[in-house]
Amino acid sequence: MIAFYPIKPIYSEKILTGKKIYELRKRLPNSDVEYVLIYSTTPMAKVVAYAKVKTMHKEQINDIWKMVASCAGIEEIDFREYFGSNDFACAIEFEYVRRFIRPFDVKEINPDFKVPQSFCYIQKKDFNRLKRRKTENVQL
Repeated sequence: MIAFYPIKPIYSEKILTGKKIYELRKRLPNSDVEYVLIYSTTPMAKVVAYAKVKTMHKEQINDIWKMVASCAGIEEIDFREYFGSNDFACAIEFEYVRRFIRPFDVKEINPDFKVPQSFCYIQKKDFNRLKRRKTENVQL
């Protein structure tokens, strides 16, 4: 499966520069997600990259922080504020990231595509078509 994730520009830029190899979330997608399509939200509002999922983690908040502190692209105070009173935190670990040379609008995935609040799944055939676009490897 392929998951589409809208990510704030401050964090998507850290993914694109290799400083962020974990995407933090309050809940995980289906366990058989192979790739994440990365959408940088406004003001950019473009699909900027895709990442191969290495593994997904769901642990106690403190355990996730210990694991991701140096490569999640977030300060601890912001991490704790994001997860609030949750007992668990989730992290999607990237194996590799491919940056699109020319970021593109979501309508190129599907003319009726709407950017979700959290995440959604996209069809493999659409993803395979998008993967043919020119990309470059992000050094993690």
